[in-house]
This record gives sequence, structure tokens and C-alpha cells, in this order.
Amino acid sequence: MMVASLPLRSTLISFLAVAMIALLPDSLSALGPSEIVGAWVMSVDSRLSPESVDLEIDHQPDVWKVTLRSGAGAVTTDRVNLEEDVLSIRYGVKPLDVRVELRVLGKSMSGSVVTGEGDTLRRQSITAHRVPEFDATPAPKQVVESNKTVEQAREFFGAWELSLQRANAEPTKAIRLGMVVTESDEDLIVGHSEFEMKGPQKRVDQVQSTHEGLRWILDGGMFGLLNVDLVSESEKLRVKVSGSDQEAFLVGTAIRKPKASDVGVDWEQLVQKPGTELVGVIGGDARVVEVDSDRIIIQQREVVSRMFKDDPLLVLFEWFRLPEGSRLIAVETDTAWSVTGATIDSWDIRNSQTPLALGSCKLPGNPPELVHRSGQLVFAANWNGHADTQQLHVIDVSDPSSPMLLASHSTPKGLSNYDLAVSGSTIYLANAGGLRIADATNPQTLVMRSNFVGRGRWVRGVDVVGSTAYIATSMHGGASWLQIIDASDPMTAVQTGLYRSTGGAQDVSVCGDLAVLADRAAGIIVLDVSEPQNVRRVGYFRTKGRSNEVDIFGELAFVAMDGDAGSRTLQVIRFME
Repeated sequence: MMVASLPLRSTLISFLAVAMIALLPDSLSALGPSEIVGAWVMSVDSRLSPESVDLEIDHQPDVWKVTLRSGAGAVTTDRVNLEEDVLSIRYGVKPLDVRVELRVLGKSMSGSVVTGEGDTLRRQSITAHRVPEFDATPAPKQVVESNKTVEQAREFFGAWELSLQRANAEPTKAIRLGMVVTESDEDLIVGHSEFEMKGPQKRVDQVQSTHEGLRWILDGGMFGLLNVDLVSESEKLRVKVSGSDQEAFLVGTAIRKPKASDVGVDWEQLVQKPGTELVGVIGGDARVVEVDSDRIIIQQREVVSRMFKDDPLLVLFEWFRLPEGSRLIAVETDTAWSVTGATIDSWDIRNSQTPLALGSCKLPGNPPELVHRSGQLVFAANWNGHADTQQLHVIDVSDPSSPMLLASHSTPKGLSNYDLAVSGSTIYLANAGGLRIADATNPQTLVMRSNFVGRGRWVRGVDVVGSTAYIATSMHGGASWLQIIDASDPMTAVQTGLYRSTGGAQDVSVCGDLAVLADRAAGIIVLDVSEPQNVRRVGYFRTKGRSNEVDIFGELAFVAMDGDAGSRTLQVIRFME
């Protein structure tokens, strides 16, 4: 087995199980800590790793600290030791480890990144260059400026209702937004809601205090980045929203309200400590294929990798490769199933370098959007290609050499399917009309038992534990929820728990008493669902990008993110005690 050639973020930050920076003895004999500490920029020589990672080495009396940082997050450790001429940084234990070995050459270093050992060993070249001191702002000055900003902004603290109109246009119905100005960890922050104070909540961390008032940059979606300016005006605030050209886009006023909930802002989430930490990012259009009690399988383009529960879980090892354009469905021992276009394929993967095609099955209609394996059956949902309806196909894959289409069932006209889960012989289909529950005891005559609509018409994601379904739902205008459904009687499913989210619930994954909600603009929310009648938020993480899918594996959440220009990554987030 070979180690996957990973993007730099997943190799150095995302998936650092054991990092070792070895400053080789013959180059360090005349160097002391003062010549090692500071900021460095590292780059890996790999076509899949075009970006760099910042390395910051700090040393205080008897204490070392190293931070690795990319645009997606940072990893910091104090498990650092200097013995003789070797500086060691540990992030985990063998056998899955990463070692960065660098030779110091004045203001630069060169060496290699080594992963694995024995047959799994892989080495990539790496270089590092010191960042000039004038590029960095001293920390004490940053703290002083931050405190000064907070003090200047005290008059703006509190909850506000904004009423805005298009600038230089005929008066129309005002746009109402909610806003809360406060501080967190001595930093000035703003939380605001959209859609008549019912929509997704966003938090702004980089707020400036100007000589007139406050200013920050807001992501205006289709309107791009917008500048928001607040100026105190008697008992009100004067508000101006302008584009990158500084021309006013919206103007209006803000009036003070008694509390955050009056303006659609969740105060606890705005100021709560996350209870989670980012431990890495997997690039290469990565997605989670399967999760079970012992392993997680991830596909990055044509490369399929796996992690095991007993390992540190922070390094991907290449397992096998599929033909370009194939989307992996599932793996069992030496057999894999994938979908290419509208064809289900099975593969013998005993020779991981050249998997052997075993059999295939052509599905009617368009390529499926959803594919899920349960035991010896594969369920696939697609448009039928002839009318405005979708179909759910059942494929028998018990014989890899001859996968067989058993039946095709129509789903309601015009309703998009978003997610699919199977528990026993019961199918849960999340779509734009609710949660459809079907009995697949006889796959050839699938029987629809009920359709649960609940609070949100659009059911975006579903996860099932036994006969309990957890669904991420949303509706037009931004309101969204996690709903807990008792489906022990599939004919009359009933809601037993509810949690309203703020960002636009897209997906949910459940493990034990915890549910992790992919809440789009708000990142992820970690919920205690041990008492369905009293669902409690116990953590969250504000991701960079839109959180659309989530899978739990042990203490880690793998969150599928959609970024700019169609990019897709997996952010890996650890639950903290």
C-alpha cells in the first residue's frame, strides 16, 4: 500500500499525526533558539500541493510552541522538545506519522516530508524561507489596538434594528435587518441576521473603530463584498452600505432594541466558546464515501483513501484508484462499487494499482444524484429523463460479476431528492416535499408508508439510528431546524425533538448522544440529543465557506465545504471536552 499524495493543507496541517522537524546536527551545531524562532513559509514540491503553509516557532524559557497555519485554519502545539540539535514536534503516535526534516541554510531550510514507514513510506521535497521581521506586527501592539477599538465602540454596544432603503432610488418597502454589537475575548464583534430578521445569522470578527463610528466588511452574496459604516446620531445610528467602489448601495437608520432575540440574533452562539477545533483540511475535491465503527473511506478525484479508528486519524493513505469520473459507492473486503454516468460498476481491488472490472448495470434515466448501499442492495435516485419526476432504483449487488436492476419506483413529480438513508428494510428519502418513508422488505415492490413534512418543507439531510430519524430541514426565508422523528410506526411518524438553527440546515450526522448539524452559513453546530425534548447546543464551529454535508467519525467531524469557483474541501473538526 502507498501513501496518498495529498494537498499540502491535508499533509501538513489537516493531517499531522506525528510531525517532526529535524534540524540536522551538522547544520545546527552553531545555532541557538534565537536563530530558529520566528516566522517561516514552507512549500511542498507536489503538483497537488501548490499552496504554502506558515510555520511559526516560538521559544520562551523552557517552553517551545509551534504553529502551522494556512488560509483554512491553524494547528498549535506545545509538545515541542529540543535535544542537542534536534527540534521535535509531536502530534500523535505511530504508525501513521508525518516527519518534516529540514536542513538550516541561513534564512532558508530544505529537506523533505516523510509519511509512513516500511512499505507505506513516501517522501516529498520541501523548502522553507524565513519571513522578514517587518512583515509581522508585534503581538503587544495588536492587543493595545484591539482594546482601544473596544473602548471606542462602547456606545454602539447592544441590539439594533436596521431599516434600509436603496440609495438614489424611489422609496420602497424598507429592508429590515437585526444587528448586535458586543465584544468577545477583548475583540469587537458584530452579529447580524437577514431576511426580515428571520434568516441566517452571521458573525463578523474584523470590525474597525473609525473617527466617525464603526466599519466592517460584509459578504453580500451576489453583490460581492460590501462595506458597512455606522455613525452615532442622537438615539439612532446612521447606516451606510457601500460597494467596493465606495458608492452607497443601501442607506438608513438603526434603532436600539432591548435584547438580541428581538433582532433575530442568538446571543449564546454569538459569544459562546466553540467547544471545537479545526485540525485540518482535505483538498482534492474530497468527499466521505462510507463511515463505520472502524474506518472512514474518502475519495479525492480518482484516489480512494482510508483511515482506521485505532490510528491517530490524521493521515490519509492511498488504498486504490478508480477510473477518472467514477464516484465510489461502497467498499467491502476486496470489492468496490462505483457509479459512472448512469452505470453501476463493481471492481476487484486486490491489485490496488489496477482494479479489475467485474460487472456493470445500466440504470434508466439520467445519472443518479444519490447512491447508497445497504447490505447486498444499492439504492439510487435520479431524474427519469423523460418527465419532471424522479425515480428510486434498487440494484442487487450480491454477485459482483453481475449487478442486477431489481426495480424502479417513481417519486413525486417535481420534488428534488437531497439525501437518502436506510435502516433495516426502511428507506428514508429526504426531498423538497418532506421526509418520505418507504418499506423495502420486498425491494421489487417498494411501498411508500408516509411523508413527514414537519416544520420545514425542504428536508435537506437525514441520518437514522434504529427507528429514530434526524432531519435537517429548511424553508424559504432562511428558517431551519434539526427535527427528531420517531418512525417506529412508519405510517404515523411523529416529531419528538426540535432545535432551530440560524444558518440554513443542510445535513446532520449522529453518533451516540451527539448530533452535528451542517448549518451552511453558520458552520456546524454540535447538539446533545440525549433528551429529544430538550436538545442543547454544546459546541459550534464557524467554518470558512458553506457547510453542506457532515459525517462523524469518532471524535472528528468531516464537513464538506463549498468554496469559491466551485472548489470543494473537507474540513476536519475535533470535538473538545
